[in-house]
Amino acid sequence: MEIANGTLSPDTLMGLSTPLGQPFRYIDGHKAHIAIMGAGAFGTALAAGARSGGCDVTVISHEPEKRQEYSVDPLLSLCSFVYQYDTKLDLTKFDAVILAVSSQALRDAATWIVTQQKKHYSNTESMPPLYIACAAKGIERGSLKLPSQILTEILPPQTHIGTLSGPTFAKELRKGLPSAMVFASRSENFRTRIKTLLHRAFFRIYDSDDTVGVELAGALKNVVAVVAGGCDGMELGNNARAAVVTRGFGEIVQIGVALGANSLTFLGLGGLGDLFLTTAGDLSRNRQLGIRLARGEKKETIAAATGEVIEGIATTESAYQLAKKLGIDAPVIQVAYSVLYENLAVREALLALVTRSHKGEFEWTQK
Repeated sequence: MEIANGTLSPDTLMGLSTPLGQPFRYIDGHKAHIAIMGAGAFGTALAAGARSGGCDVTVISHEPEKRQEYSVDPLLSLCSFVYQYDTKLDLTKFDAVILAVSSQALRDAATWIVTQQKKHYSNTESMPPLYIACAAKGIERGSLKLPSQILTEILPPQTHIGTLSGPTFAKELRKGLPSAMVFASRSENFRTRIKTLLHRAFFRIYDSDDTVGVELAGALKNVVAVVAGGCDGMELGNNARAAVVTRGFGEIVQIGVALGANSLTFLGLGGLGDLFLTTAGDLSRNRQLGIRLARGEKKETIAAATGEVIEGIATTESAYQLAKKLGIDAPVIQVAYSVLYENLAVREALLALVTRSHKGEFEWTQK
């Protein structure tokens, strides 16, 4: 694999100018071409960044009018926008397909991929391999499956599957501000491919083979962020938020290790990095959810007003059930569940958290 030579201007690297005239990125001797399924804030931020980095980009949207909406954007206007049900769309023609959809919509997205490919190949097992990278952060309701487990269950066996995660707000990513993510996959081929396609000066890609750890960290940090937001909404101070985040981090690690993840994964971008951003950043929808719940608003009202998916709502239910299934004491997750699903007031929930009986900080490691 190779990347085209050429020096990009600082403005182009920052995504602040149209990358006209810059060298295209090449992979395996041809121009790099990726598809991004999902024309929401994060999907279009990834699309603009990949386009400024020299890739051809096709955005797959279930809303045909999105093309017109983004035609005035200097970077997105250079991307191709196609309707999800375009019968000519063959996903094997792309060097990678990134699924920028919500975790609860992921099963439908994977099913659509299989249905779409059957229009081109009568036997999906004999078609060229797909390279599917998932950017969803959540745990499926009911099945308690992680994104890669859902994709593995539905997609053809020769599909390369991975997850793209880390501390990235879509708004900052779209501005081209420096960001770093981790790409986790059991396929070394795919890890190399994603770095070749996406890695650049202001968007650094690190790789990992611990898909479970990266996915679980990306999902559970949203739950901790809801509780951290509750502390902020009640103006309990930085000390309280730090305590909640630290203890919540311990719960994430416990659940991850129980599911076979590498404990070191949680110290990386997909773990501590994403947790830090989501629990402290003002752009975090999950933290804002906690703040507004503490001020007396209902989750349904907040979700409707936000206009975008708040992953922490669904993931809290799954996280609570998963911790219970594994026999793990997870009081921070319990607090989030009690507020979101048992209508417990934030004040009472946090009071229950701080009045728990004393225990050793790393007592769980001795079990």
